[in-house]
Amino acid sequence: MTAQEIIKELPKGLIKWYEFKKGTRALYIMGHGNLDQSLKESLMECGLYVECAAMDEVDGWAADEMGARTVDGFYDRTLSGYEYILMSSAVEQAEPEAGLIKLLKKVRTLLKKDGKLFLITENRMAVRYFCGDKDPFTGRNFDGIENYKRVSAFDNKRLAGRLYSKAELTGILEQAGFPYHRFYSVFPDITSPQILFAEDYTPDEELDIRIFPQYHSPDTVFLEEENLYTSMIQNGLFHKMANGFLIECSLEAICSNASQITVSTERGKENALCTIIVRDGKVIKKPLYAEGRRKLGKLWENNCYLQRHGVRMIEGSLVDGTFVMPFVDGMSMVKHFRQLMAENKNEFLRQFDCLWNLILHSSEHVAYDAVDWDHFNPRWDEERNELKQKKIDRSRWKKVAFGSDEDREALGAVLERGYIDLVLLNGFVVNGEYVFFDQELYVKNLPAKAIMLRNIDLLYHGDTRMEVILPRKQLLERYKLDRCIEIYYAHIGHFLNKLRNDDILYSYHLAHRRNHEIVHSNRQRMNYSAQEYQRLFVDIFKNLDNKKLYLFGSGNFARKFLALYRDEYEIARVIDNNETKWGTAIEGIEIAAPSVLEGLDAGTYKVIICIKNYVGAFRQVRDLGAINIGIYDPNTEYPRRQGNVFNGPLSGTQVKKKYHIGYAAGVFDLFHVGHLNLLRRAKEQCDYLIVGVVTDEGVRRNKQTDSVIPFMERLAMVQACRYVDEAVEIPFEFCDTKDAYLKYQFDAQFSGSDYARDPAWLKKREFLREHGAELVFLSYTESTSSTKIKEMINRKLL
Repeated sequence: MTAQEIIKELPKGLIKWYEFKKGTRALYIMGHGNLDQSLKESLMECGLYVECAAMDEVDGWAADEMGARTVDGFYDRTLSGYEYILMSSAVEQAEPEAGLIKLLKKVRTLLKKDGKLFLITENRMAVRYFCGDKDPFTGRNFDGIENYKRVSAFDNKRLAGRLYSKAELTGILEQAGFPYHRFYSVFPDITSPQILFAEDYTPDEELDIRIFPQYHSPDTVFLEEENLYTSMIQNGLFHKMANGFLIECSLEAICSNASQITVSTERGKENALCTIIVRDGKVIKKPLYAEGRRKLGKLWENNCYLQRHGVRMIEGSLVDGTFVMPFVDGMSMVKHFRQLMAENKNEFLRQFDCLWNLILHSSEHVAYDAVDWDHFNPRWDEERNELKQKKIDRSRWKKVAFGSDEDREALGAVLERGYIDLVLLNGFVVNGEYVFFDQELYVKNLPAKAIMLRNIDLLYHGDTRMEVILPRKQLLERYKLDRCIEIYYAHIGHFLNKLRNDDILYSYHLAHRRNHEIVHSNRQRMNYSAQEYQRLFVDIFKNLDNKKLYLFGSGNFARKFLALYRDEYEIARVIDNNETKWGTAIEGIEIAAPSVLEGLDAGTYKVIICIKNYVGAFRQVRDLGAINIGIYDPNTEYPRRQGNVFNGPLSGTQVKKKYHIGYAAGVFDLFHVGHLNLLRRAKEQCDYLIVGVVTDEGVRRNKQTDSVIPFMERLAMVQACRYVDEAVEIPFEFCDTKDAYLKYQFDAQFSGSDYARDPAWLKKREFLREHGAELVFLSYTESTSSTKIKEMINRKLL
């Protein structure tokens, strides 16, 4: 399926789980929303005869147009009318608030006496808006939360709609004559639902690792929404602050007894299932599409297989095209292990060892000589373009498997059936035993340690307290996961990407899911006045020419700072509170104690803090006498040093070019006509061309080989090219497009056309477009390449 096809299917999870009476009539009342077509199709796929009408059409209908008046002249809904009526965007776009009540009253006359009305709407008091998302109708923060009181009368008339709270919607329904209604709280969003919770049901699980929040405007978000779910539940706010609602309304009693519904429409029609917890003590799993019916048979077979291998599964049976299980009233394994780690670390380790032992015995082990090592890394076939360039050694993991005892122990057992979802998220603790569910899939020839790594990642996800109690690194070392962690993540990433269609939906997620670095930056900005923020976070290089520069911190932030800016600014010293680092060096710069600042003339130096949690460090250096302090934010686009900024006239011609500053990157080994053509074509499109050259270490790290020509000579040859205005070193740790853009703020990056369909490069293009730049693919000179030249040289030498 294409991205557009999957996106169209996502909203269908709102209603495809519902047990509609097939062959009955349904009316879909349309507004002007993106959900209309998807939801209309969903009703038809559920076996209903669907009619559509616009809001104003319905408002004008008279009761007798439906046919069916009794002898005494009153309208009889048992003789005519619709079994089901559904409204989505019409709820928000009807004339507020009296207009919506009037429309619902009309709808009531069109509904059979035992019919059902479904309303789908967002919530103006949603947690997403408290986290900084913009109102979809005003395009501003907090307007809905304030009930649109700051929207002028003039703007109010021009709004395409408005949102309502749960309390307001309840009052509107009762005034419209719908005495029975049941709200389902929708997360993360009505356009891509994952979980629905009935208003009389309180979830008892760790939702922070299950729900992927999404937004209208992710760039304005300043809070991590999932960290609020537990507190919302504990304080009775969970349903009041739901991101959206599905509301089932009736003139008689409500018939649905579902308490929680989990859907997976993003997985495609063959894998899309829904899991329904019902009030009679059962859990029902069924396919959302006919294409998924075979999935239930596989689920049952997997349950039997795991049971035979000592893994306790929730018993289930196939009944009329559904998989039915009893409801288990146990503690989720995530909550169990998090609590246990906090209360008794030794007992936690003992029980986590039991979990590891269970994973090891969940399937037969495959002998190393029976493994297809050439395809052991599942991502190799997805990276064909990179393989051509990097010449990756496919026998790498075979060498480990048949290496020393230490090598084999590091790689670990390979499972014939690797149940990669045998994780904390899919299990309960019942009477001291681990009980699992939802084992729909397995991966052939999967390292057992990949499953254990997933469990560790889920345990620590979003909860920094765990890291304080027991550093994650200790668990990785305990189960010897650190040495071959690359191959475990390759399997995990491939599995999740294929299951959730992450690559296909990359652009969609980029537009709707938050960026953690942006959230961090937004949160920092809120702690300061505009003037203070500008001084501390933006103008960190201002008036630095005559001052010594000290960096506070020697971790990832400092390494990135040095990689991007060391060639533009001279750093006197790196300071750090970690005594074990004093006297050592980072990138050749000595690390010293912060006390080196004592006694210095405060006007002669500046400290730039390069750590994420900077508050304590800021106070510390200020107490040491520093008055010139900056705080480095890796997500900020800092201006280049004045001497390195190109603002001059067009080079060699007065013809206006498409781009001002351009950027290209490469190894440029055995510089040949293909390199020359690419640089010439790039220069034809920009005034000033910056070319990044990969270091020798970068070549070894990324291509698993050595360049023929050393870095300094390659850099000199590129700089000597008439089409190149500036040749620069690409730091091997911070070599991505994003890092280059943050440093040079170019208007376009140029690359060979052989990458034009590579998903990784298309992701780079999405990032650049988000920042007003472009990725331009230039025709690739197929007749010549460094690889071909090397092969020719080798043949002649032989």
